[in-house]
Amino acid sequence: MKNLPPLRKASSYRTGCPATYDYIVIGGGTAGCPLAATLSLKYKVLLLERGGSPYGNRNVSYMENFHIGLMNMAPDSPAQAFISTDGVINARARVLGGGTCINAGFYSRASSRYAMHWMLDAWYSAAL
Repeated sequence: MKNLPPLRKASSYRTGCPATYDYIVIGGGTAGCPLAATLSLKYKVLLLERGGSPYGNRNVSYMENFHIGLMNMAPDSPAQAFISTDGVINARARVLGGGTCINAGFYSRASSRYAMHWMLDAWYSAAL
């Protein structure tokens, strides 16, 4: 395994860092972290994450506390409230590790009947 540098805030890096990168990965979530790790085996990679590190935050590190972190909307919280375009109140992650850190890896999927209804509705609307 490659010996990776420790996590540091971007402002703490000295000017001796590479001036160029082969790849820049935006978002240190469930996909961004493994992608950056894989690419870094052969290339110079910069991983940008707007949130902080989850380590040391008991509301992120311990499964029994994940609901507390999810509901915490303080400015330094790993969760950020937002309302989707269809009006659903939700939370998105701003922490290294992404949404998995704030929702214990939970995901949901619409039923196929629900999806078919919306696809047909969109198709009919586009045909008109």
